[in-house]
Amino acid sequence: MKNLLVSAAAIFITALGSVQISAHEANSETLENAPAGKILKRDFNRLMKWFPGRYDNMEQVYFEENLDVAEDERHGRIHHIFSPVKLPDFPGSTFYVEQYSDNDPENVYRQRIYSFEPDYAENATKLTIYVPKDPDAILGAYEDASKLEGLTPSDFTTYSGCEVYWRYGNEHFHGTMKEGACRIESKRSGKTIIVTDDLQLSKSAIWIRDEAVDEDGHYVYGNKAGIHHKNNRAAMFKCWVSPKKHDGEYGFYPNVVLHDQGGMAWLEGEDHDRIGIRMRNVVWPTGNNRHSRVLYVHRGDDAENAVSYVWTSPDEPRIAVNLRWVQVSCTQGSATIVPGINLKTGSGN
Repeated sequence: MKNLLVSAAAIFITALGSVQISAHEANSETLENAPAGKILKRDFNRLMKWFPGRYDNMEQVYFEENLDVAEDERHGRIHHIFSPVKLPDFPGSTFYVEQYSDNDPENVYRQRIYSFEPDYAENATKLTIYVPKDPDAILGAYEDASKLEGLTPSDFTTYSGCEVYWRYGNEHFHGTMKEGACRIESKRSGKTIIVTDDLQLSKSAIWIRDEAVDEDGHYVYGNKAGIHHKNNRAAMFKCWVSPKKHDGEYGFYPNVVLHDQGGMAWLEGEDHDRIGIRMRNVVWPTGNNRHSRVLYVHRGDDAENAVSYVWTSPDEPRIAVNLRWVQVSCTQGSATIVPGINLKTGSGN
């Protein structure tokens, strides 16, 4: 009799669980097919188109110094790479994230896997953040996705309450965490810190404000003026560079990759001067100057002061300069450009 009662109870609990799951699935399906759910699907697809790419706050850093913003309110230079990847064991649409500081690709300070999926109950796109347990093993995975093969969520750490919810309106997405929900034990201090993220994504930029306080409300990190890191979308260029050699002929470097948010490349050889090229898409915050895409040419060891520069409109896909001692041509995109150039004279063929 006792065994019969236990079996009956087990059947009842199993049935109750099945009913609850079915009810949850039915509710999710109802929300997905409701008007708000249909709009969220469209917004999710838009977010997946806008999010990938590279972003940099070069312009913010440059003009904060130019405008004499208080030192303790200035932003450090950061570069973001958001690369879509296929990870079948993760939910939603996934991205490999790598971020570095001070315009130094070797100075990586953060690596993540981002997983985006519509959350119909929240009427938002939910971002779950996966922190790698072995970040060195996946360093540079935006260039070599094979480093991510076979990885599962168990190879990462997630923090409940630290999800970011993205909502679309007025031509941009706004990403926020639930207030006070993201609590993490600091490895440095052992104290619990409360993290807040506020993000804005448009077609041309992503603004990021990461802040943290301890449980007593004391500052841990973040911009003290409460101003976002304003990162503009970087356009990628393929350049060729032809420096004049010491014997009077010209060298040739194809496939020099550059981005237009302060990207820089140096070319060195025993038979010519050290040459640097740099590109910005200058967005003037004050005055009447028009925004411009600018190509700078450097010589020697001076990375700050260019020998010369040229500019064009911000959306022009090609920019070039001929200084007689060096020629540079950059074209937006990934195609290799092969010019007709006479390397003995530096003139066109």
